Parts: sequence; C-alpha cells; structure tokens
Amino acid sequence: MLGTCLLLAGCGRGAVDRALDSDANGYQCLQCRAKFYTARDVFADFCPACRSSDIQPVVGFVCAADGHVTLAPRGRGFLRCERCGKTTSSLSIPKERDLQAWGAARKSRQDVCGR
Repeated sequence: MLGTCLLLAGCGRGAVDRALDSDANGYQCLQCRAKFYTARDVFADFCPACRSSDIQPVVGFVCAADGHVTLAPRGRGFLRCERCGKTTSSLSIPKERDLQAWGAARKSRQDVCGR
C-alpha cells in the first residue's frame, strides 16, 4: 500500500515538472500585440517589433473539461477556454511548438535584449 502511494506521488510530481518545463519563453507585447518567443535561456527586455518594454510572459490556461490549452499573456485570474467556453483551472508553460502554433515568431537575444 505504501509503495503504491509513493509510486503515485512520484508520477504526480513528474507531471508537475513536465508542465513547468519548457524549451522556450513566450511573450506578447501589450502595446502592439506582437507574439514572439525566445530560446529557453533568453529572457526578453522589450518587444522586437515596437521596442516597448510593456511585454508579458505567455502561459497556457488549461481547461479541466476538455484538456484544451489556451495561450495568453499572464494576468490576473483564469481565462475561459477558447474551445468550450468553460473557465480554465490550471496553468502550464508552453513549449516552442505550442508558441509556433499560437503564431509567435522566434527571436534572438539581439532582437529582444538591451545588453
């Protein structure tokens, strides 16, 4: 019994680790609405399109009803699922393929960093 609990706890932690791990950092500019992403080790200082520093990291809002993930800038509270309309209930960190499907363009360190 104890072994089963430990095994299940280990599986749960692995799922959390996978949800929080990504190969990219996604952003949306709050001024011009540009969607872009960088490599995992690059953190943007400004928008590559309009040079505004008013950018927000993008997260995935996960719908418990259908499992769909709605990508949007991080903000207050949860969004409605873009597929079924129900309120999302958890967060995930999008991967590069998710950001590409969302319409984000890959940018280099030189494109988004002041240093």
